[in-house]
Amino acid sequence: MNNGIFNTSFIKGISVTVPSHRIDMRDFHFDGVDNEEVIKFTGVHQARRAVEGETQLDYCLDAAKRLMNEMDFDKSKIDGVVFATPWGDYPTPGNAYLTQNLLDLPVECFLVDINQACAGFVNGFFQASMLIQTGYCKNVLVCAGDTATGINDKDKSLQMLLGDAGAAAIVSKKEGASDTAFAFYNDGRVFKALYVPSGGKRRDSKKHLEDFKEETVDKDGNTRRLVDSHMDGLEVMAFAMDAVPDAINRVLKTMDWKKQDVDLYALHQANEIMLKTLIKRCRIPAEKVPLTLKNFGNTAGASIPLDLVLCAKNREKEGNWDKVVMCGFGNGLACAAAALSLKDTYFSEVHDFDGVVG
Repeated sequence: MNNGIFNTSFIKGISVTVPSHRIDMRDFHFDGVDNEEVIKFTGVHQARRAVEGETQLDYCLDAAKRLMNEMDFDKSKIDGVVFATPWGDYPTPGNAYLTQNLLDLPVECFLVDINQACAGFVNGFFQASMLIQTGYCKNVLVCAGDTATGINDKDKSLQMLLGDAGAAAIVSKKEGASDTAFAFYNDGRVFKALYVPSGGKRRDSKKHLEDFKEETVDKDGNTRRLVDSHMDGLEVMAFAMDAVPDAINRVLKTMDWKKQDVDLYALHQANEIMLKTLIKRCRIPAEKVPLTLKNFGNTAGASIPLDLVLCAKNREKEGNWDKVVMCGFGNGLACAAAALSLKDTYFSEVHDFDGVVG
């Protein structure tokens, strides 16, 4: 690594799997809510949601299996797994261990979980790049995804926004790989802008059973329990307005790229109004920032891979993606950006989950 630049690895392939179950935002019925106005604000018309018994682990496993099959990639060559999600299938062990088991990967694999949502994919890519840069790993499977766990049925701000998905990417060693730069902007002082108050060691919900029952209504009319996800949308947006331009500008400076020279900006698909505001704030060409959340919603850590896979068919028209900037931002509050080449990356399709686990 030289001046913050990685040059021994690249993303070999990306795949995304989504639940087959669809929900339409017009079917929600919240008192005093104009669904068409919400849809216009968020840009989300439909989303995919997990049915009972399915988790993001299932979707990530499916995406990984399809990717390796399509690329004829030997899974015995995987020597690392990085899994980014805020909700593991179990409190312990992490989903990376379950992935190693269910995909029958080598027992010598390095395994690690990252408690991250919307910035999870870029953080996972960074971890994989470091493992390869050290020489310990040659092929790292990066998984990122989320399901709408812990969302109150009466929380209109999240119910009419979020979708479920799981993504898998293989990051591989390559001598003479194109340069990759990373930048981070994290602020734990405002963690309460997007968090779950109860269920961890700070407040054990098993000792506070009332946390599962007692509900409060915030100033915007969203109903939540302490075991539910809490989001202050304005606080998150304020953070993003500072963090995203800063992180993007730093990776561009490291790579010595001009904004107009970038082929594609793959930003976390938070909501349409935030993305359009960020485009202006970052002063980047709007035509180079795809909006792909219309039929999938905000899919947290899977949103950047989903964005890329949905747009991949047109990449030759967009400059072959030799210069791409990715930026994820969300719980933490966290922001992670990467500047890289995707010209040699294989892109699978967006797959519907077929219900087969492991």
